[in-house]
Amino acid sequence: MNDHKKDFEKLFGLKTKTNNRKKAIIYTRVSTKEQADNNTSLTTQKKYCEEYAVKNGFEVVEYFGGTYESAKTDERKEFQRMIKYARQNSTIGYILIYSYDRFSRSGANASYIADELNKQGITLIAVTQKVDTSNAGGKMQQDFFFLLSRFDNEMRRDKTKTGMMELLRKGYWLWTPPRGYKNLNKHHRAVDWDIVVTDEGELLRKAFQWRVKNTFSSAEIVRKLNLQGMKINERRLHEIFKNPFYCGVLITKMLPDEVIFGQHEAIVSQEDFIKINTPESKVVSKTYETMSDDLPLKKSLCCPECGSLMTGFFVKAKGLFYYKCQKKCLGVNISAIKLHQTFESLLNEYQLELNEIDAEVLPEVMQMKLVEISKSDANEITATKSKLTQIRKELDIIEGRFATGKIDNLIYTKFSEKHKNEISELEEKLSNPNLTSSNLEKCIKHGIKIAQKLSKIWVSGDLFDKHKLQHLLFPDGFAYDKQNKRVLTFRTNVFFELIRSISTVLSGIKNGDSIKIDQISALVTS
Repeated sequence: MNDHKKDFEKLFGLKTKTNNRKKAIIYTRVSTKEQADNNTSLTTQKKYCEEYAVKNGFEVVEYFGGTYESAKTDERKEFQRMIKYARQNSTIGYILIYSYDRFSRSGANASYIADELNKQGITLIAVTQKVDTSNAGGKMQQDFFFLLSRFDNEMRRDKTKTGMMELLRKGYWLWTPPRGYKNLNKHHRAVDWDIVVTDEGELLRKAFQWRVKNTFSSAEIVRKLNLQGMKINERRLHEIFKNPFYCGVLITKMLPDEVIFGQHEAIVSQEDFIKINTPESKVVSKTYETMSDDLPLKKSLCCPECGSLMTGFFVKAKGLFYYKCQKKCLGVNISAIKLHQTFESLLNEYQLELNEIDAEVLPEVMQMKLVEISKSDANEITATKSKLTQIRKELDIIEGRFATGKIDNLIYTKFSEKHKNEISELEEKLSNPNLTSSNLEKCIKHGIKIAQKLSKIWVSGDLFDKHKLQHLLFPDGFAYDKQNKRVLTFRTNVFFELIRSISTVLSGIKNGDSIKIDQISALVTS
């Protein structure tokens, strides 16, 4: 009867359960860069695995790891590359590791991965912890080793976290300081850090005072900072105004219910910080510099020589006001009367007259052109937002690993500063977003109303309205060409530039000219 055993095995596709695969791969790992640089542990792991392979007749066909990777999770580059290789190569029978904690410290998840590998005929062997996983007792031992590794990891994390919490309570900042500060001893222990105020910090000190005194709007503060060499946008400025670090107070996720007074220098008093961030304490009415009523362009007018904002003065003998450069550049003094007349003439170019344009056609054409203009930027904006989200996630992971002691301060500082700089650059790109489809129609309607009364706002509006109008039309300010007697704008709001172009085209249509709407000047850009 036994003569037909092989025939039945062949007929029903039965296979012998013994593992005849003799090819193996070796995975080695350490947790920190210092251990990787030292290389002693990696060398030892590799040596023991190779000796075990020779003793048991295994052919080592590939090596993985050989670097530092935290085993807290199994989303590790070299680890995943090793698992993928093993699963895709049907000749691999064994994965050799020095000990189970080198494979993973994720506990139950590590056990699951080992089970899945075993189902594919791949046996995980820890060469210094000999366990026979072919039976229930050995499998339980393997699971115990995985759980023990995770428990050890949790104990280390708790110990590290406790130490960090105690340092925080003593006022020591444990991460990269925010913009305006610099750590002179960042490669030392936190208790030896020397966090000092930088040149940008001194500019932010002025910005806080401008905000406290309510002398300038946020947009005006941003422009003043930009003119002094500090590139920043309103969103980032608001984040700074809300960050208690600048008044010497530490509030962190690690100690969410505690207010801690830091060891670093504050650039704004706690009283002023509270005043800025408490709604009922904010000053409602705006205050302005002397002579601002007679010199309304001071907030936007730039010196054509040095680029700094211009101020003004009064000549008693003539009874006239003049604009002048704050840095006293020669030959740029301008009569306020002449400049105001020139500026009003410029506004007339963007003024919308209803009797010249069909009010029903204009919104439709405006929407078509704005969508067309924004299409070229849409993919870039989406990609920028996606990249920004990814970098923020990576920064959160880095901060979490540092907080739990998985990476040292050197690695944390290097990568966190890199990510924060990238975030700042990407946020700068998104600081002036295009109109979205959800509010485009509403914005067009509101913008057309403003375009119909530009001259009225300039002539009859109060000082605050005039400043808002200047910033709306010409967000980067403007200068005056004294020789040619004209206002030079650095950047015009795309909406009003578009209105001017469409107005010209539609006026031509009314005059009987053959002009296509889709041929509106390509010079109008976002």
